Amino acid sequence: MRFFSFFALACAGLQAASALPVYNPVNDHVARDDLSTVLGVSSRDIQFLEARNKNKDTHKHVPPPPPAVTFEKNKNLPHAAHGALDKLNLHSDKRKKVEDYHRKVVEDHMKTIPGAHHAVINNLAHSTGSRDPHIHISATIHDIHGAVIGAPRRGNPAIVDPTHHIYVNKDHPADGYKNLPIEYTKAVYKKRKAEGKTPGTV
Repeated sequence: MRFFSFFALACAGLQAASALPVYNPVNDHVARDDLSTVLGVSSRDIQFLEARNKNKDTHKHVPPPPPAVTFEKNKNLPHAAHGALDKLNLHSDKRKKVEDYHRKVVEDHMKTIPGAHHAVINNLAHSTGSRDPHIHISATIHDIHGAVIGAPRRGNPAIVDPTHHIYVNKDHPADGYKNLPIEYTKAVYKKRKAEGKTPGTV
């Protein structure tokens, strides 16, 4: 009877011990410091390895972000893109649609330029006031180091200009007006009419 009681007590003790959580020194910040001393690495490195191990199963390949395209803000330039958007009285959703359209056209063009990294839109889509009669966006394209990537001049490719003329209708440059977002053409129409200029173009 005594042997049976001792055996039952031992089994109960083993069962209780197995229910205890397993101590992991890496989860204890004091033990982590001791572990870092033994391994010769910093506690921060150990925390990094913990996070990396924890997330390795859920890590997914994230595609690189699209090229950065911004709008020229130099107020000394009369047709600077950012100020032009203000002058067109474009705000909120309408402005976002126009900005997104311009960014997309420039981003697509950048994909054809080796080494293109980021760009600045100098002028919004236009044809008036330019020697190029087709509607285009003027943009300066830079490589990863910030150097300007020039473009052959239209009609005289021997000359390289710092500014790219990016047609809004690449396949049919002479027919670019219909490709423009309605928010943009309406805003330009309203502005030109108020200025006494011929509407229906940009």
